[in-house]
Amino acid sequence: DFKDPANPLRLVFVCAMWITGFDVPCLSTLYLDKPLRNHTLMQTIARVNRVYEGKECGLIVDYIGVFRNLQKALAVYASQGSQDIDDIIKDKQELIGELEMALDETKKFLAEQKVDIGAIIRANKTAKLQLIAEATNAILAEEETKKRFSTLASVARNTFKSLLPSVEAEAYREEVLTVSVLADRVKELTDGEGDTEVVEQIKRDLEALLDESIKAGEYVIYDLPKLKDLSSIDFDALRSFFEGNQKNIAIERLKNLLQREVEQMVRKNRTRQKFMERLNALLHEYNSGSKDKDEFFGELMELAQALSEEQKRSVAEGMTEEELAIFDILRKDPLTPVDEQKVKTASHELLENLHDKLSLDWRKKQDARADVKVTIQRFLFLKLPEPTYTEEDCTEKTEAVYMHIFDSYMDKQHNVYAMA
Repeated sequence: DFKDPANPLRLVFVCAMWITGFDVPCLSTLYLDKPLRNHTLMQTIARVNRVYEGKECGLIVDYIGVFRNLQKALAVYASQGSQDIDDIIKDKQELIGELEMALDETKKFLAEQKVDIGAIIRANKTAKLQLIAEATNAILAEEETKKRFSTLASVARNTFKSLLPSVEAEAYREEVLTVSVLADRVKELTDGEGDTEVVEQIKRDLEALLDESIKAGEYVIYDLPKLKDLSSIDFDALRSFFEGNQKNIAIERLKNLLQREVEQMVRKNRTRQKFMERLNALLHEYNSGSKDKDEFFGELMELAQALSEEQKRSVAEGMTEEELAIFDILRKDPLTPVDEQKVKTASHELLENLHDKLSLDWRKKQDARADVKVTIQRFLFLKLPEPTYTEEDCTEKTEAVYMHIFDSYMDKQHNVYAMA
Protein backbone atom coordinates (compact mmCIF):
# COMPACT_ATOMS: atom_id res chain seq x y z
CA ASP A 1 0.00 0.00 0.00
CA PHE A 2 2.79 2.42 0.85
CA LYS A 3 4.36 1.92 -2.59
CA ASP A 4 1.14 3.09 -4.26
CA PRO A 5 1.15 6.93 -4.50
CA ALA A 6 -2.66 6.90 -4.80
CA ASN A 7 -3.16 4.91 -1.59
CA PRO A 8 -4.41 6.88 1.45
CA LEU A 9 -1.63 5.39 3.62
CA ARG A 10 0.71 8.39 3.83
CA LEU A 11 2.79 7.94 7.00
CA VAL A 12 4.58 4.90 8.45
CA PHE A 13 6.86 4.36 11.46
CA VAL A 14 9.68 2.07 10.38
CA CYS A 15 12.81 0.27 11.50
CA ALA A 16 15.17 -2.49 10.32
CA MET A 17 14.52 -3.56 6.70
CA TRP A 18 12.12 -0.72 6.01
CA ILE A 19 14.88 1.75 6.82
CA THR A 20 17.67 0.23 4.76
CA GLY A 21 16.02 -1.74 1.95
CA PHE A 22 12.46 -0.64 1.26
CA ASP A 23 12.24 1.01 -2.17
CA VAL A 24 9.41 3.53 -2.66
CA PRO A 25 10.37 5.96 -5.47
CA CYS A 26 7.55 8.42 -4.65
CA LEU A 27 8.67 8.73 -1.00
CA SER A 28 9.83 12.31 -0.48
CA THR A 29 10.12 12.91 3.29
CA LEU A 30 12.09 11.02 5.93
CA TYR A 31 12.06 11.81 9.69
CA LEU A 32 15.08 10.60 11.68
CA ASP A 33 14.89 10.09 15.46
CA LYS A 34 17.45 7.34 16.16
CA PRO A 35 21.27 7.19 15.95
CA LEU A 36 22.52 6.00 12.56
CA ARG A 37 26.06 5.63 11.22
CA ASN A 38 28.07 4.62 8.16
CA HIS A 39 26.35 2.39 5.60
CA THR A 40 23.11 2.25 7.62
CA LEU A 41 22.90 6.04 7.51
CA MET A 42 23.67 6.14 3.79
CA GLN A 43 21.08 3.46 2.99
CA THR A 44 18.50 5.26 5.12
CA ILE A 45 19.02 8.57 3.35
CA ALA A 46 18.79 6.74 0.03
CA ARG A 47 15.10 6.00 0.76
CA VAL A 48 14.22 9.53 -0.37
CA ASN A 49 16.64 10.00 -3.25
CA ARG A 50 14.80 7.84 -5.78
CA VAL A 51 13.87 9.56 -9.03
CA TYR A 52 10.13 10.06 -9.44
CA GLU A 53 8.04 12.28 -11.73
CA GLY A 54 7.36 15.67 -10.17
CA LYS A 55 9.86 15.05 -7.35
CA GLU A 56 12.65 17.60 -7.22
CA CYS A 57 14.53 16.21 -4.22
CA GLY A 58 14.12 14.30 -0.99
CA LEU A 59 13.48 15.97 2.38
CA ILE A 60 15.22 14.71 5.53
CA VAL A 61 14.08 16.01 8.92
CA ASP A 62 16.78 15.27 11.51
CA TYR A 63 15.51 15.29 15.11
CA ILE A 64 18.57 13.78 16.76
CA GLY A 65 21.65 15.25 15.02
CA VAL A 66 22.36 12.31 12.73
CA PHE A 67 23.86 14.63 10.13
CA ARG A 68 26.96 15.01 12.27
CA ASN A 69 27.84 11.50 11.16
CA LEU A 70 27.10 12.11 7.50
CA GLN A 71 30.56 13.34 6.46
CA LYS A 72 32.12 10.17 7.88
CA ALA A 73 29.50 8.02 6.19
CA LEU A 74 30.11 9.69 2.83
CA ALA A 75 33.85 9.12 3.18
CA VAL A 76 33.26 5.37 3.34
CA TYR A 77 31.71 5.36 -0.14
CA ALA A 78 33.24 8.38 -1.85
CA SER A 79 36.55 8.54 -3.66
CA GLN A 80 39.05 11.36 -3.27
CA GLY A 81 38.01 14.57 -4.98
CA SER A 82 34.30 13.69 -4.79
CA GLN A 83 31.56 16.19 -4.10
CA ASP A 84 31.54 18.05 -0.82
CA ILE A 85 28.68 17.29 1.55
CA ASP A 86 27.26 20.79 0.88
CA ASP A 87 26.83 19.87 -2.77
CA ILE A 88 24.81 16.80 -1.83
CA ILE A 89 22.84 17.85 1.23
CA LYS A 90 21.41 21.38 1.35
CA ASP A 91 19.64 23.21 4.12
CA LYS A 92 15.99 23.71 3.30
CA GLN A 93 16.34 27.48 3.57
CA GLU A 94 18.40 27.43 0.39
CA LEU A 95 15.32 26.18 -1.47
CA ILE A 96 13.48 29.39 -0.56
CA GLY A 97 16.03 31.33 -2.58
CA GLU A 98 15.80 28.84 -5.45
CA LEU A 99 12.00 29.09 -5.46
CA GLU A 100 12.14 32.90 -5.50
CA MET A 101 14.54 32.80 -8.44
CA ALA A 102 12.36 30.29 -10.30
CA LEU A 103 9.21 32.36 -9.76
CA ASP A 104 10.96 35.62 -10.70
CA GLU A 105 12.20 34.08 -13.94
CA THR A 106 8.74 32.67 -14.69
CA LYS A 107 6.97 35.96 -13.98
CA LYS A 108 9.49 37.89 -16.07
CA PHE A 109 8.95 35.53 -18.98
CA LEU A 110 5.16 35.78 -18.63
CA ALA A 111 5.36 39.58 -18.48
CA GLU A 112 7.04 39.47 -21.90
CA GLN A 113 3.89 37.69 -23.12
CA LYS A 114 1.71 40.40 -21.51
CA VAL A 115 0.63 38.06 -18.71
CA ASP A 116 0.48 39.46 -15.17
CA ILE A 117 0.39 36.78 -12.45
CA GLY A 118 -0.45 39.39 -9.81
CA ALA A 119 -3.48 40.59 -11.76
CA ILE A 120 -4.80 37.03 -11.99
CA ILE A 121 -4.40 36.51 -8.24
CA ARG A 122 -6.10 39.81 -7.35
CA ALA A 123 -9.05 39.39 -9.73
CA ASN A 124 -12.48 38.14 -8.63
CA LYS A 125 -13.65 34.70 -9.68
CA THR A 126 -15.16 35.59 -13.05
CA ALA A 127 -12.34 37.91 -14.04
CA LYS A 128 -9.77 35.36 -12.82
CA LEU A 129 -11.14 32.68 -15.16
CA GLN A 130 -11.16 35.15 -18.05
CA LEU A 131 -7.56 36.19 -17.36
CA ILE A 132 -6.45 32.55 -17.15
CA ALA A 133 -7.98 31.90 -20.57
CA GLU A 134 -6.30 34.99 -22.02
CA ALA A 135 -2.95 34.03 -20.45
CA THR A 136 -3.20 30.51 -21.85
CA ASN A 137 -3.92 31.94 -25.28
CA ALA A 138 -0.84 34.19 -25.03
CA ILE A 139 1.44 31.32 -23.97
CA LEU A 140 0.29 29.26 -26.96
CA ALA A 141 1.23 32.00 -29.44
CA GLU A 142 4.50 30.29 -30.41
CA GLU A 143 5.83 26.75 -30.05
CA GLU A 144 9.01 27.97 -28.37
CA THR A 145 7.02 30.16 -25.97
CA LYS A 146 4.92 27.17 -24.96
CA LYS A 147 7.96 24.94 -24.39
CA ARG A 148 9.87 27.58 -22.45
CA PHE A 149 6.96 28.30 -20.14
CA SER A 150 6.37 24.59 -19.49
CA THR A 151 10.00 24.21 -18.43
CA LEU A 152 9.94 27.27 -16.16
CA ALA A 153 6.63 26.23 -14.59
CA SER A 154 7.91 22.74 -13.91
CA VAL A 155 10.98 24.07 -12.06
CA ALA A 156 8.89 26.48 -9.96
CA ARG A 157 6.26 23.88 -9.11
CA ASN A 158 8.73 21.13 -8.21
CA THR A 159 10.85 23.47 -6.10
CA PHE A 160 7.73 24.55 -4.21
CA LYS A 161 6.77 20.90 -3.61
CA SER A 162 10.24 20.29 -2.23
CA LEU A 163 9.59 22.90 0.46
CA LEU A 164 6.44 21.22 1.75
CA PRO A 165 5.54 20.93 4.55
CA SER A 166 6.88 24.34 5.41
CA VAL A 167 5.40 27.52 6.85
CA GLU A 168 7.72 29.59 4.64
CA ALA A 169 6.27 27.98 1.50
CA GLU A 170 2.81 29.41 2.16
CA ALA A 171 3.92 32.88 1.11
CA TYR A 172 4.45 31.58 -2.44
CA ARG A 173 1.41 29.29 -2.72
CA GLU A 174 -0.87 31.57 -4.76
CA GLU A 175 1.80 32.38 -7.32
CA VAL A 176 2.75 28.71 -7.69
CA LEU A 177 -0.90 27.68 -7.98
CA THR A 178 -1.48 30.25 -10.70
CA VAL A 179 1.57 29.07 -12.63
CA SER A 180 0.45 25.45 -12.16
CA VAL A 181 -3.04 26.14 -13.49
CA LEU A 182 -1.60 27.80 -16.59
CA ALA A 183 0.95 25.01 -17.12
CA ASP A 184 -1.65 22.26 -16.81
CA ARG A 185 -4.06 24.16 -19.04
CA VAL A 186 -1.35 24.34 -21.72
CA LYS A 187 -0.59 20.65 -21.21
CA GLU A 188 -4.23 19.69 -21.55
CA LEU A 189 -4.57 21.60 -24.81
CA THR A 190 -1.27 20.28 -26.14
CA ASP A 191 -1.66 16.62 -25.17
CA GLY A 192 -5.34 16.35 -25.97
CA GLU A 193 -8.71 16.05 -24.34
CA GLY A 194 -8.39 12.53 -22.98
CA ASP A 195 -6.09 13.21 -20.03
CA THR A 196 -8.60 13.29 -17.17
CA GLU A 197 -5.76 13.38 -14.62
CA VAL A 198 -4.59 16.75 -15.93
CA VAL A 199 -8.15 18.08 -15.99
CA GLU A 200 -8.68 17.01 -12.38
CA GLN A 201 -5.40 18.63 -11.35
CA ILE A 202 -6.47 21.92 -12.96
CA LYS A 203 -9.77 21.68 -11.11
CA ARG A 204 -8.05 21.07 -7.76
CA ASP A 205 -5.57 23.91 -8.28
CA LEU A 206 -8.32 26.26 -9.38
CA GLU A 207 -10.39 25.42 -6.32
CA ALA A 208 -7.42 26.33 -4.17
CA LEU A 209 -6.77 29.50 -6.17
CA LEU A 210 -10.42 30.59 -6.05
CA ASP A 211 -10.76 29.41 -2.45
CA GLU A 212 -14.07 27.76 -3.28
CA SER A 213 -15.36 24.63 -4.96
CA ILE A 214 -16.11 24.76 -8.67
CA LYS A 215 -18.33 22.56 -10.78
CA ALA A 216 -16.81 20.15 -13.26
CA GLY A 217 -16.16 22.01 -16.48
CA GLU A 218 -16.79 25.45 -14.97
CA TYR A 219 -13.14 26.38 -15.38
CA VAL A 220 -13.58 26.31 -19.19
CA ILE A 221 -16.39 28.86 -19.09
CA TYR A 222 -14.52 30.96 -21.64
CA ASP A 223 -13.51 28.00 -23.77
CA LEU A 224 -15.07 26.18 -26.69
CA PRO A 225 -16.69 22.73 -26.20
CA LYS A 226 -14.43 19.71 -25.87
CA LEU A 227 -13.11 18.23 -29.11
CA LYS A 228 -12.86 14.51 -28.42
CA ASP A 229 -12.94 13.32 -32.04
CA LEU A 230 -13.78 14.57 -35.50
CA SER A 231 -17.45 13.73 -35.12
CA SER A 232 -17.66 16.10 -32.14
CA ILE A 233 -16.59 19.18 -34.10
CA ASP A 234 -19.18 21.88 -34.57
CA PHE A 235 -17.39 23.72 -37.38
CA ASP A 236 -19.55 26.84 -37.08
CA ALA A 237 -18.98 27.08 -33.32
CA LEU A 238 -15.24 26.48 -33.78
CA ARG A 239 -15.02 29.20 -36.42
CA SER A 240 -16.97 31.59 -34.19
CA PHE A 241 -14.64 30.87 -31.25
CA PHE A 242 -11.57 31.41 -33.41
CA GLU A 243 -12.85 34.79 -34.52
CA GLY A 244 -13.01 35.82 -30.85
CA ASN A 245 -9.93 36.73 -28.84
CA GLN A 246 -8.49 33.25 -28.23
CA LYS A 247 -7.18 32.22 -31.64
CA ASN A 248 -4.15 30.37 -30.25
CA ILE A 249 -6.30 28.11 -28.06
CA ALA A 250 -8.54 27.24 -31.01
CA ILE A 251 -5.53 26.46 -33.20
CA GLU A 252 -3.79 24.38 -30.52
CA ARG A 253 -6.90 22.34 -29.80
CA LEU A 254 -7.74 21.67 -33.44
CA LYS A 255 -4.11 21.01 -34.39
CA ASN A 256 -3.63 18.39 -31.69
CA LEU A 257 -6.99 16.73 -32.39
CA LEU A 258 -6.00 16.38 -36.04
CA GLN A 259 -2.58 14.99 -35.14
CA ARG A 260 -4.18 12.28 -32.99
CA GLU A 261 -6.89 11.46 -35.53
CA VAL A 262 -4.53 11.31 -38.51
CA GLU A 263 -2.13 9.05 -36.63
CA GLN A 264 -4.93 6.62 -35.76
CA MET A 265 -6.35 6.69 -39.28
CA VAL A 266 -2.97 6.00 -40.90
CA ARG A 267 -2.38 3.10 -38.50
CA LYS A 268 -5.57 1.52 -39.81
CA ASN A 269 -4.99 2.33 -43.46
CA ARG A 270 -1.58 3.25 -44.86
CA THR A 271 -3.09 4.66 -48.06
CA ARG A 272 -4.18 7.63 -45.92
CA GLN A 273 -0.57 8.73 -45.57
CA LYS A 274 -1.43 11.68 -47.81
CA PHE A 275 -3.39 13.21 -44.91
CA MET A 276 -0.36 12.92 -42.62
CA GLU A 277 1.84 14.54 -45.25
CA ARG A 278 -0.69 17.34 -45.71
CA LEU A 279 -0.88 18.02 -41.97
CA ASN A 280 2.91 17.94 -41.53
CA ALA A 281 3.32 20.38 -44.42
CA LEU A 282 0.79 22.75 -42.82
CA LEU A 283 2.56 22.58 -39.45
CA HIS A 284 5.95 23.19 -41.03
CA GLU A 285 4.70 26.23 -42.95
CA TYR A 286 3.00 27.66 -39.87
CA ASN A 287 5.96 27.07 -37.53
CA SER A 288 8.34 28.60 -40.07
CA GLY A 289 6.16 31.74 -40.22
CA SER A 290 5.04 31.41 -43.84
CA LYS A 291 1.35 31.18 -42.85
CA ASP A 292 -0.54 33.55 -40.59
CA LYS A 293 -3.04 32.35 -37.98
CA ASP A 294 -6.15 32.96 -40.09
CA GLU A 295 -4.80 31.12 -43.11
CA PHE A 296 -3.45 28.26 -41.00
CA PHE A 297 -6.73 27.83 -39.12
CA GLY A 298 -8.72 27.88 -42.36
CA GLU A 299 -6.57 25.10 -43.85
CA LEU A 300 -6.81 23.08 -40.62
CA MET A 301 -10.60 23.35 -40.87
CA GLU A 302 -10.49 22.13 -44.48
CA LEU A 303 -8.31 19.18 -43.46
CA ALA A 304 -10.65 18.36 -40.56
CA GLN A 305 -13.61 18.25 -42.93
CA ALA A 306 -11.69 16.05 -45.37
CA LEU A 307 -10.75 13.68 -42.54
CA SER A 308 -14.32 13.60 -41.32
CA GLU A 309 -15.46 12.53 -44.79
CA GLU A 310 -12.70 9.91 -44.95
CA GLN A 311 -13.89 8.43 -41.66
CA LYS A 312 -17.35 7.95 -43.15
CA ARG A 313 -16.07 6.29 -46.32
CA SER A 314 -16.12 2.72 -45.02
CA VAL A 315 -19.84 3.08 -44.32
CA ALA A 316 -20.42 4.63 -47.75
CA GLU A 317 -18.51 1.74 -49.37
CA GLY A 318 -20.44 -0.82 -47.30
CA MET A 319 -17.24 -2.19 -45.74
CA THR A 320 -15.53 -2.44 -42.37
CA GLU A 321 -12.33 -0.46 -41.70
CA GLU A 322 -10.33 -3.69 -42.06
CA GLU A 323 -11.88 -4.49 -45.42
CA LEU A 324 -11.50 -0.92 -46.63
CA ALA A 325 -7.77 -0.98 -45.88
CA ILE A 326 -7.34 -4.11 -48.03
CA PHE A 327 -9.61 -2.68 -50.74
CA ASP A 328 -7.60 0.55 -50.92
CA ILE A 329 -4.39 -1.43 -51.36
CA LEU A 330 -5.90 -3.62 -54.09
CA ARG A 331 -7.75 -0.89 -55.97
CA LYS A 332 -6.33 0.48 -59.19
CA ASP A 333 -7.71 3.04 -61.62
CA PRO A 334 -9.77 2.80 -63.64
CA LEU A 335 -12.16 0.08 -62.41
CA THR A 336 -15.56 -0.67 -63.86
CA PRO A 337 -18.43 -0.95 -61.34
CA VAL A 338 -18.41 -4.73 -61.84
CA ASP A 339 -14.65 -5.03 -61.26
CA GLU A 340 -14.85 -2.72 -58.24
CA GLN A 341 -17.45 -4.97 -56.65
CA LYS A 342 -15.25 -8.01 -57.32
CA VAL A 343 -12.32 -6.31 -55.58
CA LYS A 344 -14.56 -5.45 -52.61
CA THR A 345 -15.68 -9.06 -52.38
CA ALA A 346 -12.06 -10.22 -52.64
CA SER A 347 -11.10 -7.89 -49.76
CA HIS A 348 -13.80 -9.36 -47.54
CA GLU A 349 -13.06 -12.99 -48.42
CA LEU A 350 -9.28 -12.57 -48.12
CA LEU A 351 -9.62 -11.44 -44.50
CA GLU A 352 -11.83 -14.45 -43.76
CA ASN A 353 -9.25 -16.78 -45.30
CA LEU A 354 -6.42 -15.21 -43.32
CA HIS A 355 -8.24 -15.25 -39.98
CA ASP A 356 -7.07 -18.71 -38.88
CA LYS A 357 -3.57 -18.15 -40.29
CA LEU A 358 -2.82 -15.34 -37.82
CA SER A 359 -1.90 -17.52 -34.88
CA LEU A 360 -0.16 -16.34 -31.73
CA ASP A 361 3.32 -14.97 -32.57
CA TRP A 362 2.87 -15.79 -36.26
CA ARG A 363 5.23 -12.96 -37.19
CA LYS A 364 8.09 -14.68 -35.33
CA LYS A 365 7.66 -18.04 -37.07
CA GLN A 366 9.06 -18.46 -40.56
CA ASP A 367 6.57 -21.18 -41.56
CA ALA A 368 3.62 -19.09 -40.36
CA ARG A 369 4.82 -16.00 -42.24
CA ALA A 370 5.28 -18.01 -45.41
CA ASP A 371 1.82 -19.54 -45.04
CA VAL A 372 0.23 -16.09 -44.74
CA LYS A 373 2.08 -14.77 -47.80
CA VAL A 374 1.27 -17.80 -49.96
CA THR A 375 -2.40 -17.59 -48.94
CA ILE A 376 -2.52 -13.93 -50.02
CA GLN A 377 -0.75 -14.64 -53.30
CA ARG A 378 -2.95 -17.62 -54.29
CA PHE A 379 -6.12 -15.76 -53.35
CA LEU A 380 -5.28 -12.61 -55.31
CA PHE A 381 -4.24 -14.52 -58.44
CA LEU A 382 -7.53 -16.37 -58.21
CA LYS A 383 -9.93 -13.58 -57.26
CA LEU A 384 -8.72 -10.32 -58.80
CA PRO A 385 -10.55 -9.72 -62.09
CA GLU A 386 -8.74 -10.33 -65.36
CA PRO A 387 -7.57 -8.72 -67.59
CA THR A 388 -7.77 -5.60 -65.36
CA TYR A 389 -5.18 -7.12 -63.02
CA THR A 390 -2.10 -8.55 -64.71
CA GLU A 391 0.28 -11.08 -63.19
CA GLU A 392 2.63 -8.22 -62.36
CA ASP A 393 -0.25 -6.39 -60.61
CA CYS A 394 -1.07 -9.44 -58.52
CA THR A 395 2.55 -9.90 -57.47
CA GLU A 396 2.84 -6.22 -56.49
CA LYS A 397 -0.46 -6.28 -54.57
CA THR A 398 0.59 -9.47 -52.76
CA GLU A 399 3.66 -7.73 -51.33
CA ALA A 400 1.66 -4.65 -50.31
CA VAL A 401 -1.13 -6.64 -48.63
CA TYR A 402 1.37 -8.89 -46.82
CA MET A 403 3.25 -5.88 -45.40
CA HIS A 404 -0.06 -4.39 -44.27
CA ILE A 405 -1.06 -7.62 -42.51
CA PHE A 406 2.39 -7.97 -40.94
CA ASP A 407 2.36 -4.40 -39.61
CA SER A 408 -1.28 -4.43 -38.44
CA TYR A 409 -1.95 -7.88 -36.96
CA MET A 410 -0.08 -9.38 -34.01
CA ASP A 411 -2.61 -12.21 -34.17
CA LYS A 412 -6.29 -12.57 -35.05
CA GLN A 413 -7.45 -11.04 -31.74
CA HIS A 414 -4.81 -8.34 -31.38
CA ASN A 415 -4.58 -5.81 -34.21
CA VAL A 416 -4.74 -2.06 -34.85
CA TYR A 417 -8.51 -2.28 -35.35
CA ALA A 418 -9.22 -4.11 -32.11
CA MET A 419 -6.96 -1.70 -30.16
CA ALA A 420 -8.31 1.49 -31.72
